[in-house]
Amino acid sequence: MAVQQLDFDNSTFFAEVVLPVPIPKLFTYRVPAVINDKVKKGQRVIVQFGSRKILTGVIVNLHHSPPRDYEAKYLLELLDEAEVIYPQQFSLYQWIADYYMCTLGEVFNAALPSGLKLSSESTVQLNPSFSADDPNSYQGDFSEKEQLLINHLRTETLSYSSIAHLLGAKNIYSLLKSLAAKGVILLLEQVKEKFKPKTEKHIRISSAYVDKKKLEKLFGELAGKPKQESVVLKYLQDVPVFTHPELNKKGMAKSSLINETISESSLNTLIKNNILEEFEVIVPRFGFADPEHDHPLLLSEKQEQVRNDILSCFEKQGIALLHGVTGSGKTEIYIDLIRKALEGGSQVLYLLPEIALTTQIVQRLKKYLDRRWAFIIRSFQTMNV
Repeated sequence: MAVQQLDFDNSTFFAEVVLPVPIPKLFTYRVPAVINDKVKKGQRVIVQFGSRKILTGVIVNLHHSPPRDYEAKYLLELLDEAEVIYPQQFSLYQWIADYYMCTLGEVFNAALPSGLKLSSESTVQLNPSFSADDPNSYQGDFSEKEQLLINHLRTETLSYSSIAHLLGAKNIYSLLKSLAAKGVILLLEQVKEKFKPKTEKHIRISSAYVDKKKLEKLFGELAGKPKQESVVLKYLQDVPVFTHPELNKKGMAKSSLINETISESSLNTLIKNNILEEFEVIVPRFGFADPEHDHPLLLSEKQEQVRNDILSCFEKQGIALLHGVTGSGKTEIYIDLIRKALEGGSQVLYLLPEIALTTQIVQRLKKYLDRRWAFIIRSFQTMNV
């Protein structure tokens, strides 16, 4: 079947997209005009693949030439403001595909970090054109399970797993296929992010009470409520809002306020009365708190000599190998070199041979360095700490 060729001007962009499928080609999609000035190589996009599938791909190239053999579908959504895959990575992935005789899509599926991947979960809803009260919408009978599902779909959209639980059956595909063929249901694809950041509930005092006179009035109102009064006193002891008002914005962890003498119900009452505010903050998954201040790093005479030898070596060949047994003080030398590089405006990549060392090393780095750094663990997940 011949495809009608349309005329496109230079304001029409087409994107070559790599998709996570074992097909040795790129797929061309038309860029909506409203995102012409936003689209770039290396960004993730949502596209329709085939008649029913929704996939996430990465833009490899942009041009003005439409495909000759088919009419290009539009990109459905642009997921990133900037590129997430860089030219060096594209070159590496292409080399891997050539060397191991696989498709570029398979390499992308394996190489893309889990935090950047999207999963597609099918969902089911009633077809708007179907009405159980209208005899003309469908001629025929429904099984007991079909009728049960239809009744639930009248009020909500359900996922495959929810339907399987509702019907008490593992294999629901034949039932869904039957209802879809009857025009009763529609199968949709819901795109979800896999990565979910770890959050922690924090508490802070309402800005209306960050005033001594208003706070005195508050304590007068809480005089007959000792449990609620103890919550506010505990917060003010841990967060000195009058001497350091900027600390109130960060607040403190909700779990830190609750102890043997302070109940969660008293805390929730203060939140309900808008005396305290509850909010969530994204926290690192490493299980330790921030240090109160940086500690000075003092090297021994031997460590200073080794550090100076390394710096001299860098001036000659840019590579140095430091050999030492466990506990000999190598880490302190590394930290001192890292700090000097950061202070000079450079960047440092610190790699560990074992993921089990992560928490220990991060604790030591946080002790001696400020927060202008990121730690990359062996599984290639970036964590800002």
